[in-house]
Amino acid sequence: MKILSTIYKEFLLLVRDPGGMALIFIMPLALVIVMALVQDAPFRDYQEVKLDVLFVDADADSLSAKIRQAFSASPNVNLILEKDSAAAKRRVQAGEVKAAIVVPPQSSVRLRNKTRQVIANVFANFGLPAQVDSTLLPSTDIKIFFDPAIKANYKQALSGAVEKIIANVQADWMLDELQNQLGEGRPETKKTEINLTDIIHVNTAYASENKYQGVMLNSVQHNVPAWTMFAMFFILYPLAGNFIKEREEGSMLRLRLISGSQFPVIAGKFAFYFLVCLVQFVMMVAVGIFVMPLLGLNRLVLGGDALNIFITACAVAMAATGYGVLIGVYFKTAQQALSFGSVSVVILSAIGGVWVPVYVMPEILQTLSRFSPMSWGLEAFNDLFLRQASIGVILPDVLKLVGFALVTLSASVLIHKSRTVV
Repeated sequence: MKILSTIYKEFLLLVRDPGGMALIFIMPLALVIVMALVQDAPFRDYQEVKLDVLFVDADADSLSAKIRQAFSASPNVNLILEKDSAAAKRRVQAGEVKAAIVVPPQSSVRLRNKTRQVIANVFANFGLPAQVDSTLLPSTDIKIFFDPAIKANYKQALSGAVEKIIANVQADWMLDELQNQLGEGRPETKKTEINLTDIIHVNTAYASENKYQGVMLNSVQHNVPAWTMFAMFFILYPLAGNFIKEREEGSMLRLRLISGSQFPVIAGKFAFYFLVCLVQFVMMVAVGIFVMPLLGLNRLVLGGDALNIFITACAVAMAATGYGVLIGVYFKTAQQALSFGSVSVVILSAIGGVWVPVYVMPEILQTLSRFSPMSWGLEAFNDLFLRQASIGVILPDVLKLVGFALVTLSASVLIHKSRTVV
């Protein structure tokens, strides 16, 4: 009953504070719309970044050697050897790496044979005897699997680089074959068409096997969950502000004397603002689904299971509310609490991948991002929205968020208990 009374009191305080209402509801809606519009163009631009790429060499011949050599020398690719194509695809789907290049067995042999076939067709058009059988030969497919969370420009750059390498190899082998066929004599030639499209194919696909496999990272898929978490963590403004205001006015002391314990007071505040965070989440998702398309942007696609999305949202809400309670309990003045709170939330969001994806950051920031609760939440949402992950995949991040909430709440109770409320 005491907890319900605290919840009702917090509801009245929030309703009577138009500025606080605007801060936690209007501000995040405006923020997610503006940031999605601003970052829409940069999300399509190529930037220098070093990507981890798996390389499966089932060919073990000159073609795969050329591809491996080219990417090993590239400053933008960290090539990692992988023996099994299925394992490589699983690692990409899990988000461990951003892409995997698979060169099938006999790729070099097939490319050489197709090259000879093309040259044989050319000589047949010249009326000269061909030295190879021009029977139709099968082409080969080089596969590239991409993480759905990769930006489109990186996907295009990587696949384009593979195609360029293959084209160079084709050109070299055709020149060699022409020299072998012609020898020293060069008969008069007539115009002929050479079709190179069927020699070798580069097939790209996202490492996802369901109806949402076409979903890819764009400004909406990134910004909606990212800035939703940012808004959730800014719940500390009204929460910490009311906490300190009650302490300064003496109402906190009266509540503590009536209840005889710190727990009902903190639990009531936590429960109310936890629900407010969930309302924020629903509103932001609704904007992504219904408002973004009206602005000419992509529609937010919720690729994951609804229950898993709800569990993740609850975990983020718990972490955000727990952090707000800790800020309100620890600091003695509203100015201290709100100044530290705002700066810390911006820092956590910056290193957590809210502003830009973590994988485009410098290595030191990628290391620091592992300690940001926003990074845990954003990774879980990416797993759900883009990779359609199961509960087992997101569980580590969810447990980190819940653990963070429990630690901050426990610290809040201990700090509140050790202090004399004045």
